[in-house]
Amino acid sequence: MTVDPKAKECMYWTKNEQWYRINKEKGCVELTDAAPDRARKSFEMYRKRNGKKST
Repeated sequence: MTVDPKAKECMYWTKNEQWYRINKEKGCVELTDAAPDRARKSFEMYRKRNGKKST
């Protein structure tokens, strides 16, 4: 079984725990200032694929 490259890329932001945090008050995941550009693009791709609006 092969993984869709786009699906793999949209999860890139999870590669480093310093790039994101869980906001329990808002019930969502947020990127930190430490997240590089590629992780930010990946996170936006993830949100679009999962029907989430950008904050």
